[in-house]
Amino acid sequence: MKKIIAIIVICLTIFGSCYYASKNFNKAEHSISVQWNGEVYVTPDTLILSFRVEETAPTTTEAQKNANEKIDKVKEIIKQYNVENTDIKTTNANVYEQYDWRESGRVSLGYTASHTLEVKIKKANIENEWIASKIIAQVSEIGGVLLNNISYDIFDKAPFYKEARKLAMEKAYQKASDLAEYGNVKLWDPISIIEDRSYDYAVSTANYAMAKMADDTIEEEADIWWWAIELWEMKLTLDVSVIYAIK
Repeated sequence: MKKIIAIIVICLTIFGSCYYASKNFNKAEHSISVQWNGEVYVTPDTLILSFRVEETAPTTTEAQKNANEKIDKVKEIIKQYNVENTDIKTTNANVYEQYDWRESGRVSLGYTASHTLEVKIKKANIENEWIASKIIAQVSEIGGVLLNNISYDIFDKAPFYKEARKLAMEKAYQKASDLAEYGNVKLWDPISIIEDRSYDYAVSTANYAMAKMADDTIEEEADIWWWAIELWEMKLTLDVSVIYAIK
């Protein structure tokens, strides 16, 4: 008796699954597929500076030591502006041998230690428009430290993606409604929703500006360069593909 009941339950389960699949299959056969995106423009609240140090020496130990000393100086400057330790991180570090190719063959020039440091300056500091410029100017005085890149980001993108998602779904629904009206069919609930998220950084701008500062101790004026940082808007884009059943 128990075996018969078990068989009946299995049959009903299979029947239900087939019915559900068939029902959804029929819906998918009669459907409208639309794609749309939601775009939100946001002012970045995080500035990212990337510095690179490269030091060449006869040995790997010496090269690493020289590179680390310069990186420590960079960190000291950055910490003067109350940047959190968690916002200062190494993104790349390696040592490789330098060669010079001559007619007689390959000649070793020593070992180069490369170290890349990423610094995030969050909203509290960005509100002071000179904070990044001051860091760059002071770091540049060390010598042998390169400014790799200046970029922008948003610390918490979730609320902005939520807004973009809402806009994308509203536009997708409106488009599907129009198609249903023009096709003289009734629009049903969505049977498939696919989200493809992407966000585009604004173009980074670091404009050169020059000022001349008179120095009473010398006869000629000293040319002093600094970086003028401009924050541009970022466009967050979220794409959706929606399939609506129609009748």
